[in-house]
Amino acid sequence: MDSRASTVAELVAARWGDHRPGLWCGELVLTHHEVAAGAAARAALLAEWLPPGAAPHIGVLLDNTPEFPLWLGAAALAGAAVAGVNPTRRGAELARDILHTECRILVTERAHLRLLQDLDLPGVRLLVTDEADCAELLAPYADARPDASRATPRDRLLLYSRPARPARPRPRSAPRGDWPPPDTRWPGSSPWARTTSTTCACRCSTATR
Repeated sequence: MDSRASTVAELVAARWGDHRPGLWCGELVLTHHEVAAGAAARAALLAEWLPPGAAPHIGVLLDNTPEFPLWLGAAALAGAAVAGVNPTRRGAELARDILHTECRILVTERAHLRLLQDLDLPGVRLLVTDEADCAELLAPYADARPDASRATPRDRLLLYSRPARPARPRPRSAPRGDWPPPDTRWPGSSPWARTTSTTCACRCSTATR
């Protein structure tokens, strides 16, 4: 770790020109420079897509692929915050998670598109990383260099949601279909569903000291 860096964006930018292997995924090997370049291109796209005056939040609904760290680095460079979208959520609860964290852009892949079918996500732009359209969108920014000046140690990098109230265990005497009690259920959710109501910002993931 570069002891002079005060933000994740500076750590990403510091890897520019470092051609040692930096990311492995199966047969794919990217150098630190390639990771920084990929993050820079995505950050430039984010700068174009994020609406001015709005919370710079992007949702990430991705498996553990190289795209995930590239978009994390891009968010750091763009001074944006990433909301990790839980792929185990479904329907209205998934939409609520995305909208509650005020995501302006949702980055995903074809494997997860079925989860988004028929969801009402007003104001959210969808970007599918493994479709040709994504490569075409990134092509104009292929020569972008990582610029850490947009980020400060006070910027949020990660957002996460936590349950508004803990799940209550079902007593043996309570019929399964009648638990939780009606006053603890969320409108439009199943009896066992839990939604989110509190968004927490993680600044310590942006600042490195």
